Amino acid sequence: MRSDTLTWPAVYAATDDLRVHHEFGRSVTVLSGSSPLFTYTYTSEPALHPVRSLSGDMITPYGVRWTPPAIRRHPRLRPSTGRRALTELSTGGRTVTAAHRLDWGDPDGRPVLDEWRALTARLADDDRWILLFESTLTNVSGHSYSFDAATSGPRRRRADAGVETGDWDGPGLVRVGDDVNPSTEITVADGRTVAFRHALVIGPGTPDLLAALGRTALDEI
Repeated sequence: MRSDTLTWPAVYAATDDLRVHHEFGRSVTVLSGSSPLFTYTYTSEPALHPVRSLSGDMITPYGVRWTPPAIRRHPRLRPSTGRRALTELSTGGRTVTAAHRLDWGDPDGRPVLDEWRALTARLADDDRWILLFESTLTNVSGHSYSFDAATSGPRRRRADAGVETGDWDGPGLVRVGDDVNPSTEITVADGRTVAFRHALVIGPGTPDLLAALGRTALDEI
């Protein structure tokens, strides 16, 4: 897990290949040259919109939502507005990382989860880039509950209002889960922490090629 210290407090930072614009307390936009790759809004309901290829093609026209896996006992988790600051915004080589913490509660405001999450954009080559999702979730509810681990990670929004899907089939985009991710329904005791990691690979190529790039990136985290 990365540090909770903000390592790059500037509004604007750059590497040789990627640039990042930080709107304090609201969002981070990562650009390749002058072309935005994505904007991550980390307040209210955290989401990415839009996500584009290096050539500027729109890959997810309705955005990507990133919430904890479904919990049968708490089907309607809500993020607290208490934590609005990034804990890390760093650049290095051909990567940009943004991290922060979130408190998730039930509709009555009772705490359920303490989450640390990080997004890392990485250039794979001249045509493809990778977006890495890392998350650790700690049960702070005071009781055990069951996660549906199959619903973990980023989920693509569809045109239908309010509809999300874990289906990532389509040209120029593949989602890969880490082999060590929980893959079935698991019971999480109070105080226990579970971790999930996923990679989105964006760019031209066969699904097998893109998936291989994603697995390599996950191995290198």
